[in-house]
Amino acid sequence: MATVQPRHERNDPNAGMQGAYYTVDINMSAFLDTETINGGRLSPCAANDFATKPTTKAQSLLVSRGELRYKLMLNNLQIRSNCRIINMVTTYAADAGDSPITDINFGVVFENDDFVPTTGTASDGSTATTTKILYIQDKIAEALYASHTEKMSVFNPTSGTGQIADEEVSVGPVLLISQDDILDGITVAEVAGFRSNVDAETPTDNALTYSAE
Repeated sequence: MATVQPRHERNDPNAGMQGAYYTVDINMSAFLDTETINGGRLSPCAANDFATKPTTKAQSLLVSRGELRYKLMLNNLQIRSNCRIINMVTTYAADAGDSPITDINFGVVFENDDFVPTTGTASDGSTATTTKILYIQDKIAEALYASHTEKMSVFNPTSGTGQIADEEVSVGPVLLISQDDILDGITVAEVAGFRSNVDAETPTDNALTYSAE
């Protein structure tokens, strides 16, 4: 009899999968912020996160659109491999809900880097993907260029409305030129030397021996 280890694409359950860490910077200063489906940019922040909540329903919808695009981005990034977002920093002109986001930085840690493709074509056909960095940029740009409608809970500051509205929120492209122009605002870099998830690189466990209390 023989044992065959499932090592294809570094998927060995004994050694662990090979992870990877990428940093992302999205400069949104050039993106639209009009009170339309194209405004709102991209942000994980909700109305309650601001020191001063949005003052109008139209401004609150911009916050909701930013949340929706952030969700679409997460969905896109996890198409090929599970991932998690770390070390996030958002930049606003002020901590008020009517103030648009201008920049966001975060890290993406993929569970299995071999599942992230290096070849392909952007969804709009404008660019060819030749590296994992370009693939990640494309997936983020797709979320920012997408047209999508989804029911959400929206903060409504209008007096007498109960403040929370359950309604459909629609998003459209944050730039009306092309997805390729959105890519110009997205910078992705791989963090060299990120510890891979293999036994040989796992430090010795020096924790104290447990004993029953």
